[in-house]
Amino acid sequence: MSAAGNSVLTPRRIEYLKFLLEREGPVTNAEIAARFSVDPSTCTKTVRLLVDAGLVEHAPYQGIGLSEQGRRCAEFLLRRHRLLSLAFSRLGVDPAIACEQATQCEAHIPRDVINTICAALGHPSCSTCGVIARDRACCSTEQE
Repeated sequence: MSAAGNSVLTPRRIEYLKFLLEREGPVTNAEIAARFSVDPSTCTKTVRLLVDAGLVEHAPYQGIGLSEQGRRCAEFLLRRHRLLSLAFSRLGVDPAIACEQATQCEAHIPRDVINTICAALGHPSCSTCGVIARDRACCSTEQE
């Protein structure tokens, strides 16, 4: 992600991208609005900003999905969340609270710090929140 991309990624927009990745296919504006308990017009504005940033594709009546750039970004965002949640959990934080706290702070943790955390945790493959994807820049094939 570029520095310009980082300014686009507010905590709510990060959650939208992770939601779209986990859904694995086009979703409707109404589904996103319901998931995040926001008015559909608010959702539309957020989706439009993500489209303008090149992270999301939206075809009327066909749904909203991730662009290729958005997929790569969302994969990193989900990996970052799961690694932070696991780190907090291993430090003794209750898993549910660890997940909440990861959501609260994740937007401020850069990739190089996440890769350091991943290495310190032994390049884990699973977190309290789910599977942790490997990052070729961090996790060598020797750990797999």
